[in-house]
Amino acid sequence: MPLRAVAACLFIVFAPVALAGERPQAASTQAHSAAEKARLEALRGQEKHEDAQVEQLRKRVDTLESTSQATSHDIAERDRKIAELRRQLEASQGK
Repeated sequence: MPLRAVAACLFIVFAPVALAGERPQAASTQAHSAAEKARLEALRGQEKHEDAQVEQLRKRVDTLESTSQATSHDIAERDRKIAELRRQLEASQGK
């Protein structure tokens, strides 16, 4: 029985010391967790910014494609008119 009492007393005396030794690790884990959360939030902010840039670039590409298609149509129409005028000129010179 006295051995149990000594062990219990030692446990009571050293328990706070043992827990104190774990607290810095817990604090370190919490600090690490907070740093990871901050890093994650920064990455999410960067992702949102890059998504906005991608969307702007998509809109710009769509605009350029529309302009290109319109220009191609205008060039085709111009070429058709030139061909028609050449035919008319050749017809008038051949007569």
